Amino acid sequence: MVTAPEVQNLLKRGKAYILHTKYKDALAVINRALQIDPGSAEGWCIRAAAEIEMEKYTDAVADCDRALAIDPNYAEAWSKKGLALYHLGQLESALTACTRALALNANDAAAWYIKGVCLDDAGKTDEAEIAYAKSLELEIIRDIDAEKKRVGK
Repeated sequence: MVTAPEVQNLLKRGKAYILHTKYKDALAVINRALQIDPGSAEGWCIRAAAEIEMEKYTDAVADCDRALAIDPNYAEAWSKKGLALYHLGQLESALTACTRALALNANDAAAWYIKGVCLDDAGKTDEAEIAYAKSLELEIIRDIDAEKKRVGK
């Protein structure tokens, strides 16, 4: 029997493959994790991330929906869904998904950025600038925190 730590290990490997642009390898290990635990919202969301990188946006939306069926409050799945929907040209749906992601996690820099892009494309420049600024602010804070950890403060 495969245990939860083994599934988590497969998902970590999948994330690492995505980071190194080895998307087919990522899908292989993520699919293995999902065969073992199809109830893993995280697994579906990570698979969606790989699919987005591979420009398989319809598949990514479907996997985000699977993750959200398991955990409707999974902010990252809402954020990924927003990005995939944006790439499919579904601005209103993308904006709705990003807004939901931000309602769950106001510190999601990616969701703020995607929201900004959607608003910009919709001609709502002033609102877009606010979203872009929030995204940049969060990125700067994340970079400062990472630097503090690096230097041991």
